[in-house]
Amino acid sequence: MTSTSNPLWQRYELSVREMLKALDPSAKVVHDEHVVGRLSGAQRQIDVLATGKVVGLEITVAVECKRHRRPSSIEVVDQFIGKILDIGADRGILYSYSGFSSNAVSRAIGSSNPSIMVIALDTPEIVKHLNRAPGFPADLLAQDRAPQWVEEMNEDAFRRFLADGEWSKVWS
Repeated sequence: MTSTSNPLWQRYELSVREMLKALDPSAKVVHDEHVVGRLSGAQRQIDVLATGKVVGLEITVAVECKRHRRPSSIEVVDQFIGKILDIGADRGILYSYSGFSSNAVSRAIGSSNPSIMVIALDTPEIVKHLNRAPGFPADLLAQDRAPQWVEEMNEDAFRRFLADGEWSKVWS
């Protein structure tokens, strides 16, 4: 696909999907999923929807990917929390290529029901190693790293987030 038919934001979403699939190969990870909201009854679009078993329980994680030039604001986090509540996902992960405002980070940290995680992410390391994933174009690698929020996304931390809704909040 050319960059015209596969724009940068879409490649970013696909690279996040590939990273999540690699973190848990047994999970079902779908790009561009549509779900009817439990509260609104409206059709809701989810960038990446992951479902799988954690300690014997079926867990649903909705993922949104923001590929903007500016840090994501508190309004973006609030909209995401509203979407998570509407679709009934157990957890949410909000990726932003450009990081988050300090108010957005505070809002995410304070969200406990649903639990959400915010991660500033340029090109996921695992995607760089795969060399074939859709998030590996040179234009992604040439851009500056996200400026402020870095999440140590190892398998144990990811499993803790899925199972308990807890995640390490670390400023870099």
